[in-house]
Amino acid sequence: MVVFSNQRLGPSVELVVSNDVAASMLQAAADAMRTRAEARWERELVRWLDERALATGRAEATALVDVSDIAWTRDHFDEQRWFLVDALARATLRSEHAPALERWRQMIEAHPRDSVQLARRWTWTTTN
Repeated sequence: MVVFSNQRLGPSVELVVSNDVAASMLQAAADAMRTRAEARWERELVRWLDERALATGRAEATALVDVSDIAWTRDHFDEQRWFLVDALARATLRSEHAPALERWRQMIEAHPRDSVQLARRWTWTTTN
């Protein structure tokens, strides 16, 4: 199982899905933004989502994907959040997991700017 969460908003917004559904959601998000990713942060987000999709698909234990895991930057938070929210909205149109993607999109859209951690770095599952 995989828990999509926004710890800042609390457990009432959590979404629990199977590993296969989570991997599909993460991959759908990455695919929806892949051709539009221009800035370094956007390309890194695509890579992070790709890696999380692969890792989630093979995970045996319960995994957590929290909105705060994303390496937001304070200076560009609004643009970054919009980039991801827009990609999830587009992914929702083509996915069999549209309701789950929509709930995840709402979690991200509701993430407050003041929750952005300074100097947050991506946590990579593989090295390149």
